[in-house]
Amino acid sequence: MTQSFNCLPAGETLDDLIRRECAIGFDLRFCRSVAVSEHDRDTITCDPPEAEFATLYALNDLGEAISIHDVDLTSAGADEVAAVARALFVALVNARRGPPDAAQRHEAEQAALIDPDRIT
Repeated sequence: MTQSFNCLPAGETLDDLIRRECAIGFDLRFCRSVAVSEHDRDTITCDPPEAEFATLYALNDLGEAISIHDVDLTSAGADEVAAVARALFVALVNARRGPPDAAQRHEAEQAALIDPDRIT
């Protein structure tokens, strides 16, 4: 079974993201909406009892958090959080076996900036 991650661009794998971003850990944040209107998407981080959803983030070596997956807080959502956290952990462990060097990281960053649909 392939796990889907709703915050990643289509076609991007978790392994690719972990290696490119030099992720070293992950975080789970509980959030709720503070939207003023129906088109507003403002949210805040809050305590779990006040939360409406949770987001799992990969944390890179520069201290940045890259969102991986959003999930509603239901019993099915709890199962989803566990599955995504496990996949993140496995990807992090696997990436440590062959971490990219500085040249590989620069190459990956440059490749990510190139739009394949760009007209030259």
